Amino acid sequence: MRMGKLKDNRLLLLLGVILIATACSKSSSTNNDPAIDNSVKTAGTLTVSTLTSTAGGGYAPNNVVAIWVESNSGTFVKSLLVYAAARKYDLTNWTSNSSSNTTDAITGATQSSHATRTCTWNGTNTSGTVVGDGVYKVCMELTDKNGTGNFSSFTFTKGTTASTQTPSNVSSFSNISIAWTPQ
Repeated sequence: MRMGKLKDNRLLLLLGVILIATACSKSSSTNNDPAIDNSVKTAGTLTVSTLTSTAGGGYAPNNVVAIWVESNSGTFVKSLLVYAAARKYDLTNWTSNSSSNTTDAITGATQSSHATRTCTWNGTNTSGTVVGDGVYKVCMELTDKNGTGNFSSFTFTKGTTASTQTPSNVSSFSNISIAWTPQ
């Protein structure tokens, strides 16, 4: 009986180590991105703002929308805003990249109209660790269809220099502002 408990405890310990190692590798997945310098991790705030509009679907003006940050090579970093409680599956790009992770994100139900959506990012990943400086992407997705809608992404540089971008309007997103302010 005692030997069986010892084996069970060893198995549980091994499983715990595997889970911790997996979590650590996921939270530091930007380490392999050549556009990220993990030796410099500037704290700051990214503010993203955009006016949403229809994707041409049958549910309009009701819509689901997500805004998130990825590394330049496409590795998910953090969700900033997700309005899609029951219809997350229709945000196909966000769902496949984030595994529906909404840690620290602004969340809510399907939106019944279009408006200016504003969110911020504190430069951390889902584990709360400040990520390395470098080139990242703000990704935006919106649908009012029973399926994939409109998706766009915009690069910005996280670092010691403040920057503000106002990209051209794209389908479902206009008056876009992306501003990085280092601390």
